[in-house]
Amino acid sequence: MRFVLKKQNKNLLPMMIFKRDALNERLSKIKSRFPKGFKQLAIISFISLSLLGYYPNLGIPPVKKSLVLASHQEQKEEIVAESFSKPPVLPHPGYLTTRFSTRHPSIDIAAGLGMPIHPIIDGEVTKVGRDFWGLGNYVVVAHQNGFKSKYAHMSKIYVKVKDEVTPENILGEVGLTGNTSGPHTHLEIIHNEEYIDPETLLPEISNMP
Repeated sequence: MRFVLKKQNKNLLPMMIFKRDALNERLSKIKSRFPKGFKQLAIISFISLSLLGYYPNLGIPPVKKSLVLASHQEQKEEIVAESFSKPPVLPHPGYLTTRFSTRHPSIDIAAGLGMPIHPIIDGEVTKVGRDFWGLGNYVVVAHQNGFKSKYAHMSKIYVKVKDEVTPENILGEVGLTGNTSGPHTHLEIIHNEEYIDPETLLPEISNMP
């Protein structure tokens, strides 16, 4: 009896090893896959968010060397007098929500949705576009002596390239396009390809109350 059981166990052993190896081979061929329809859902979601005016900011904020022109009112007035034929103005009333820094080479001025945006000083519109990754609708205006200003997150744009504008003209309206948590204007001022703190040139802006 012991001899018979021993013989049966001996015959079963190779069969068990074979089945184990076969199972391991099948498991090794299984690959992880996205659920069916995942790619289509991702594409539809991206298009829907784009149409709603939201664009995720996937890039790293640019780090630019800032050009500090002035820190006191007297210095500011002197620089403005040397750079412009008349003092620049604010693009619209509002509150300062984000100050200038190397990681944010601009300022953010919060205002009501639909508030008219004016150029800070006379100039020519050089670019009108839509930044899908952060700034939304924007306008760039070239000024005298190598200065440029950029206005972003606009809901509407009323100008086109080569338009001559003054502070009395309206570039567009404050909006929510791009990557923003509330209506405001992202304002950049550039001089000879260097970012400048807009507060060194503009009238005083109140902080958020």
